[in-house]
Amino acid sequence: MGRLIRIRRNGFIKRFKKEEDGATAVEFAFVGAPFIWMLMAIFETGLMLFAEYVVEDGTAQAARMIRTGQVQNQGMSQADFKNLVCGNLASFLSCDKLYVDVRTEDAFGDISAPPGVADGQISNDVSNNSQFDPGEPMQIVSVRVYYDWELFTPGITKLAQVAGTRRVLTAGAAFRNEPFAGN
Repeated sequence: MGRLIRIRRNGFIKRFKKEEDGATAVEFAFVGAPFIWMLMAIFETGLMLFAEYVVEDGTAQAARMIRTGQVQNQGMSQADFKNLVCGNLASFLSCDKLYVDVRTEDAFGDISAPPGVADGQISNDVSNNSQFDPGEPMQIVSVRVYYDWELFTPGITKLAQVAGTRRVLTAGAAFRNEPFAGN
């Protein structure tokens, strides 16, 4: 009786070794999850780079309005200027995560990132101490826009600059205002 069970068990194992049905499903189980994760990481990286380009383009368009004196002549506030930048953003970007800082400078060499952003962080220094001074004709102005991007793909924290899963997308412009007519 014991010998019969052993023969049947050996036959089953030999048949199992030769059987190839389901091999594709087993192989996909090994490579499927890493492949899908890699696709998500590639998609998010592309989306993040596209978002940074859109923020940069919106900043350039809004900064042009400062340079030509339209913002100053219309008496725009910081909130109005932020809405102007937001109007140029893609619909998937939230204006709540956008921070705008506009400053006049004495020389181009004096332009530096505000504290907190130099470290790759959006801190209270940016959100609470940001300025809005679009300047007068022929003054040097720096426009900086920061967007707080939340990473959604698990495990790609190497892309995060800020604690956790956040990255700061930045855009800026530095220029001398044109000799526009004042108010």
